[in-house]
Amino acid sequence: MERNINILFFLVINFISTITSYSQVSRVEVTTNSSGNFELHRNGIPYYIKGAGAKDHFDLLVNSGANSIRVWSTNNKSLLDSAYNHGLTVTLGLHVRPERSGMDYNDEYAVKGQIEFLKNEVLKYKDHPALLVWGIGNEVDLKYSNFKVWETIEILAKFIKEVDPNHPTMTVIAGVDPSKVFYIKKYCPSIDILGINVYGSIEKAGINLRKFNWDKPYIVSEWGVNGPFEARKTSWKAKIEPPNGLKADQRQRRYKDLIEKDKEICLGSYCFLWGQKQESTATWHGMFLSNGNPTEAVDVMQFCWTGKWPESRAPSIKDISLENVGWKKDHILAPSTQATLKIEFSKYNNTEVIVEYVLYPEAFSDKIGGDIQKSPDPLNFEILNQNDNELTFVTPKSKGAYRMFAFVKNKRGQSSVANIPFLVK
Repeated sequence: MERNINILFFLVINFISTITSYSQVSRVEVTTNSSGNFELHRNGIPYYIKGAGAKDHFDLLVNSGANSIRVWSTNNKSLLDSAYNHGLTVTLGLHVRPERSGMDYNDEYAVKGQIEFLKNEVLKYKDHPALLVWGIGNEVDLKYSNFKVWETIEILAKFIKEVDPNHPTMTVIAGVDPSKVFYIKKYCPSIDILGINVYGSIEKAGINLRKFNWDKPYIVSEWGVNGPFEARKTSWKAKIEPPNGLKADQRQRRYKDLIEKDKEICLGSYCFLWGQKQESTATWHGMFLSNGNPTEAVDVMQFCWTGKWPESRAPSIKDISLENVGWKKDHILAPSTQATLKIEFSKYNNTEVIVEYVLYPEAFSDKIGGDIQKSPDPLNFEILNQNDNELTFVTPKSKGAYRMFAFVKNKRGQSSVANIPFLVK
């Protein structure tokens, strides 16, 4: 009996301590400093977002110098709790269904049902201590035709203003476009911050926002390397992905020269993606591999956030070629013939590296906007000779589109990857 009382007492104390620790709501506001520049303040202290779109690897994220994560929906409370326990804030997404997923914004019943559900989500999470900013909708403007979606955005933003004065509102658009800026300014006055998902278009994003008369601050809510939707294609429509080393250099330049330098109206950013996903390939946007190994993109973000490189750096593939033809060109081979793949990479401070090659069928997909894509299974193939920089193999006997991946990793698993699509004809 005494043991049961002790257990009950422990549970009650634990519950009370949890309620107490989670009752300290952070006050977040958009303000301007003495120079007239926009700033985000959290509990009265300037807060510049050094963030990532992330659902895991939080220990490494914090050790790399980040302070925030962005998630796209409210379907996983444990992410907020985990972020809080790691000292990270959260830009929390309210999933406003885009038109391309089948949502009809002329259907009043469907619209009202979605709004009421999301209002309840706001009430559920508004006092979570990790909450930083509300992200109302993500790329609802992508392939859309019904502008009534902005009415839903405004209804939710206005509701948040009424029930949660502690956290700013943001809506996120795909790219920067004058019509979208116009509609948000006109129909969504309760939106405090514009979130922009920009990849290749990041190069002129800040300039264009000013050109289109956006007069509030913005957050670079997704950014990274040029996306597969912006990539060059082979003659058989396979998308050409640059080697990881070149992508890492692109990330570094974009952060230092474009994001960090906009002190006037940019409140910070969320790099994409602190994780792994299939998007045309399994390695395009992800800063980790499917086995959980971090790539050199993680090293780059540590340098961007802290000014220091990690003591142990990932190797980095800078170039890849097939039959002495570079990765930017078409590669058409005969079936069941010998072919040679070559890579060039920097070892950095690694004395030893491991090199592996994996063959996949081409993963053609017409999905957009981060919609779920399926990863293909690897294929068996015959290796004739292999060393650190060169692979000689036998091409598949079946005609079709393929993609050969090269992986280089150090003893800690830090990795780099490059690939080449080829056609067996």
